Amino acid sequence: RGLVLIDPPFEAPDEFQTAARAVREAYRKFATGIYLIWYPIKSDATGNAFAGEVLASGATKVLRIEIAIAAPEGKLGRAGVLLLNPPYQFDQEMREALDVVAPKLKAKTRMDWVAGAP
Repeated sequence: RGLVLIDPPFEAPDEFQTAARAVREAYRKFATGIYLIWYPIKSDATGNAFAGEVLASGATKVLRIEIAIAAPEGKLGRAGVLLLNPPYQFDQEMREALDVVAPKLKAKTRMDWVAGAP
């Protein structure tokens, strides 16, 4: 198995659609790979729409992890990653890591299966 890391700058207005299209095309060619896609969260609607577009790739196991910290006005305080085909028990290990890190950052976290489950 291989890992594909996608970390776009998200500077262009259509960056979410471009990133989702890249994931769909890559997944069609390498469906057994692990994909990690980072994205900023400026609104819940945009983050959810992005996850929906990525699901159009046909991936059957997609884990979403998001974190929010206090940030000055105009600065990014929320971000997330989508993992397609995460390794076995990755969700449990990530939950343990988030339980340690979140209190130190005074962060709110969210982790859920967008598709499938372990």
